[in-house]
Amino acid sequence: MSEGHRTMSRIRDADTLLQILDQLPTSIFVKNEKLEFEYSNAAHCNLIGVPADELIGHTDHDFYPSREAEGFQQRDQAVLLTGQTAEAEEFVTSRAGVTAPVLTRKSRLAAADGHTYLIGTNTNLSDIRKREEQYRALAQTVPVGIWQVEESGETSFANPLLLAYLGIGSEAIDSAEITARLGAHHTDFPGKACRFETDLESKSGEIRRVLIISSGWLALSSDGHRSALVSVVDISEMTELKRVNDEISRLNRELAENVKRLKEAQDEVLRRGRMAQLGNLTATVAHEIRNPLGAVRTASFLLERKLKDKGLGVEQQLLRIANGITRCDNIITQLLDFSRQRALQTEEVSADEWLGRLVTEEAERLPSVVAIDCKLGAGPARIEIDTLRMSRAIINLLTNASEAMVGRGDEPEKFVIDDPRITVTSQLTSRGLSISIADNGPGMTPDVRAKIMEPLFTTKSFGTGLGLPAVEKILQEHEGGLDVESLPGKGSVFTAWFPLRRTSEKVA
Repeated sequence: MSEGHRTMSRIRDADTLLQILDQLPTSIFVKNEKLEFEYSNAAHCNLIGVPADELIGHTDHDFYPSREAEGFQQRDQAVLLTGQTAEAEEFVTSRAGVTAPVLTRKSRLAAADGHTYLIGTNTNLSDIRKREEQYRALAQTVPVGIWQVEESGETSFANPLLLAYLGIGSEAIDSAEITARLGAHHTDFPGKACRFETDLESKSGEIRRVLIISSGWLALSSDGHRSALVSVVDISEMTELKRVNDEISRLNRELAENVKRLKEAQDEVLRRGRMAQLGNLTATVAHEIRNPLGAVRTASFLLERKLKDKGLGVEQQLLRIANGITRCDNIITQLLDFSRQRALQTEEVSADEWLGRLVTEEAERLPSVVAIDCKLGAGPARIEIDTLRMSRAIINLLTNASEAMVGRGDEPEKFVIDDPRITVTSQLTSRGLSISIADNGPGMTPDVRAKIMEPLFTTKSFGTGLGLPAVEKILQEHEGGLDVESLPGKGSVFTAWFPLRRTSEKVA
C-alpha cells in the first residue's frame, strides 16, 4: 500500500465524516504538504475524469495542462503558507478534454497527526449561470416593474416595464431620480422594507396608480454588498371584479408554470448532484410571486368591502378569488418553508399534552368523515422543540393522511374508502419521542414510496411536492428523522422521531 493510501486510510479511521463525504454531490479533495492528492470523493473524480486510485499520491501536473496546473499549485501554496481561506473562479479541464467553470474554495488544516493538509471544494458554475440567465429573462417579461438598486446607489437591474412606467430609456437610468419619483414621501425608501400606493407620472404626463413594494437592504451576493428589490404594480385598472378574477387566474398559471420549471430544474440538479441550488431557486420564485399576489389580495379586499351588501350576486365569485389567493399563499409558504434558513425557537413542553391539544385542534379542520384515534403513551416526558415548526410538520402529516383517503373531503364520490380513519400514537423509544400517524387509505406502490421525499414530486393534482421534504427538514433540524411504511391497499404509517432534547444548538 502506498503512503498516500495509508494516510487516506488513517483519515477515514480517525474521522468517519469522510465516509459521508464520499457520498456527497459536492466535489471535495485533500492534498498534503507536497500538494499530492490524499483524498478525492466521487464527485471530484467525476469532475476531472480520473479515478481515486490513479489520483492518490499524484499532483495537478499529472492530470491538468501545464499552465492550468501551475495556477492551481500557486494558489495552493499561498493557502498553505498564509493559512487564509481562498476562493476563486477557475476553469477545470477533465481528462476527456471538457472544460468547466468552477468556484473553488481552499483552506488549510493542521491535523492531529502533525501534518498539514489543504482541503478544497469545487462548485460547478455552469448550472448557476444558466439559472441566473433564465430568471433574468423571466424578470424581463413579468407584468411587474422590477428595480434592483445597490446600497451604493447604483442601479444593477431595471426591467423594461419599469422603464416604460417612468418613461425613460435604458441609457438614461438615474438611481436618484427613480428613488425620488417612486418614494417621494418615504425618507427610508428603498432601504427599509415597505409597501405603499402612490401616483406615478411618466415624463410624457401619463399618471397611473401603482403599488410599490420594497424588500429593504438584502445581502443578495456572496461579496457582502447589499441591494434592494423594488416591485411596481399597476393597480389603476383593478376596479372590476373580472379584472381581479383574471389576475388570480394569471397568477395561478404563472405559479403552476414556475413550479413546473422548478421541477425541471430540480430533476437536472439531482442528475448533476446539485441539490444545494434548489433552495435558492424556490426562494427566488416565491419572492417574485408573493409581491404581485399582495397587490391582488389588497384589490380583492377593497372590492369585497365596496360590494358587500350591494345585492349584486357576486359573493360566490369573491369567495373563489379569496380561495385562489389562499391557495397561492399556502404554496408560497411551502416553498419558503423548504428554502429558508432560520434558527430554531425552542421551548420545553409536555409531549403528550402538546400533541393531544394539536391533534384535537386539527381534527376540527379536517373533513368530518375522517375519524381520528389518539393513543398517547409518552407519559410525563417533556420535550424541547420549536413548537411552531413541529406543529406544522405534524399537521402536514395529518393533512396528507386525510387527503390520501378522501381528497379535499368535499366530494364523496372521490373517497377512496368508506370508513377513513387516522390513528395517532406517541411513545418513548431509544431514539427519543416517536409520533406515528397511520391511515387505512390506498397505500403506495414501491415506485411512489421511493420518490415521496424528493422535492417537487407529488401524486396530487393540487400539491407542490414540498410538504414531506419540509417535514423531513424540520425533523432533521431537531436531530430526528421520518420513517415511512406503506403497502398498496393496506394504508401508510409515517413515524416522526426526535430526541427529547437536542445535543447542540443548530441553525435551521
